[in-house]
Amino acid sequence: MPPKANNVSPLEDLQDQVMSQLRMIEVSHDITIVNLVNVAKIIIQNLSTKSEALTVCTAINTWIAVNGLQGSIVVPEPLVRKYIKKIVS
Repeated sequence: MPPKANNVSPLEDLQDQVMSQLRMIEVSHDITIVNLVNVAKIIIQNLSTKSEALTVCTAINTWIAVNGLQGSIVVPEPLVRKYIKKIVS
């Protein structure tokens, strides 16, 4: 059987990836990112490739781990924008 056609747009694909990565961060650190949707929107609106998004999500994961954050957390939006700026500049 031939594989099914992928009718997902590149933007939808990027959205799915970013949300999945952020949720995996929540699971792996046993935390809740209170502003997860806003963080995802910032990433999706400012980046265009999966590898760029992965880099920003990895930086967020590292920030959480290094700071030993627990429970419900807020990822500062200026921090997310700083990571994005380093990638796109």
